[in-house]
Amino acid sequence: MRLLAACVALLLTRCTDPPSAVAPRDSAVDRVDVAITTDAPDVVEVADHPRPLDAPTDPTRCATPDACLWIEEFQRDVVGRLSGERAITPGVTLTRRSSAAQRETARSWLRDELRRVIPDADYHTFATGKNVRATLPATGGAGASRIIVGAHYDGVPAGPAAADDGTGVAIVLVAARYLAALPRRDHPVDFVLFDQEEVGLVGSAAFATSLRTEGVAVDSAHCFDMLSFDGNADNAVELWSPTAGLEDLYRRHGAPRGIPVRAVRFASSDHQSFLTRGFAATGVGEEFVGNDHTPHYHRATDTFDRVDFGYLTRMTRLALDVLEDRVVD
Repeated sequence: MRLLAACVALLLTRCTDPPSAVAPRDSAVDRVDVAITTDAPDVVEVADHPRPLDAPTDPTRCATPDACLWIEEFQRDVVGRLSGERAITPGVTLTRRSSAAQRETARSWLRDELRRVIPDADYHTFATGKNVRATLPATGGAGASRIIVGAHYDGVPAGPAAADDGTGVAIVLVAARYLAALPRRDHPVDFVLFDQEEVGLVGSAAFATSLRTEGVAVDSAHCFDMLSFDGNADNAVELWSPTAGLEDLYRRHGAPRGIPVRAVRFASSDHQSFLTRGFAATGVGEEFVGNDHTPHYHRATDTFDRVDFGYLTRMTRLALDVLEDRVVD
């Protein structure tokens, strides 16, 4: 009887092994973490969320970066889905983006997100992985030099990688929506989400090499990586190894926004792949070299709740100012 009662109790309470999505955040797993939320009362926080209002494609509805009132909520949704705070697709929660299976889940969702704005978004495939790429054409022809807007979507095995680099990915997705709404674009824009940055800038190196091999003229590459933290509240941003013209451009747009722009030498992010191959480029991030960066970098605690979305939104608006200036000569 005791055994029968125990079995009944287990069935009534659904007492099963914890789903893989709620494994300890510092455990390295080589699979997509899945939570069936109806069967797991302890993961109700990652139940499927309704999407926020889609970013408008009518430029009269979002004429300037400051008029884009949807940015913060949209970026919360993106970072939440990439870091396990929310289900990335119905019933599937992704808490790591390091293994092949996890990266495939992330890039499939990211490709679909870009296709909301640029229908032919697809993969740029290289030997060991896949970047996600979407090209927004110039409005006046295809002859102008190209602008690259990028961030890496992979993460380290240690944790959910909300800051590094869910935040950079969120900037790229906002930029795609904002620039697609411009009535005039003098340059085509490639939005690229890079694979395997965390194992040696592999995806960005493959993409930059392909541009060089194909003889593609590149105006500039802007790579966003980890914009989540402002511990001393100085509202500053770092430019990593910027080409001189780009440093001037960011400073000019940062000043009226009260954003100190600090140029430093730093090679350990995707911008370096473009610089190495002779393209004008910069990395854009929180003050990593200046030692005002998230203490959760590459840790299990790099979670959604540690991201300063106010800071991310402010830096996103700066990025939109700069990109619009560059896109419209």
